[in-house]
Amino acid sequence: MKAPARVLLISTLVSVLVIGVALYRYNLILKGDGSKAPTVDAILPEVTGESANADVGKLPASKQSEKSESAKPAVGKAPTAKQLENGKKLYAQTTCGVCHGADGKADTPTAKAMKATDLTSGKFKHNKTNLDPVAYIAKVIAEGVPGTGMASFKAQLPEPSARMDLAEYVHSLSGK
Repeated sequence: MKAPARVLLISTLVSVLVIGVALYRYNLILKGDGSKAPTVDAILPEVTGESANADVGKLPASKQSEKSESAKPAVGKAPTAKQLENGKKLYAQTTCGVCHGADGKADTPTAKAMKATDLTSGKFKHNKTNLDPVAYIAKVIAEGVPGTGMASFKAQLPEPSARMDLAEYVHSLSGK
């Protein structure tokens, strides 16, 4: 077999394998166990170490019941270079690039077929709770998004700090 034909055969097999893995993960999400996704209050302590209402008691009584559209839970300081470097490694290791592309733009054939989120846009249509972007990304990494192709990566990333590093890196792709 000539070299160009061999390269074509290998690239075709790799493409079929990648699409097969993506479709398998997509089917796992669709079939699921029928349970509802956990609430933000349930998972936020695991992601950030704080309750969603941790700061409410610090407000004057007249303000404690008010809800602000811009109110977001604090998730910490700006990410360190080490966190971003680790997050980038985790992005590659957990195969995020298979669905979202190596640069997060979701412009690969697999990304288009699965309607993957463009991570460089900084917009997450399923973030209905107005959660801080980094906390939301960490939540999605831990729990997935029911009804979509986004599976949970909690088994691959059992440590909350690793999920937070990956979330910080993903958020950095948007330049925000």
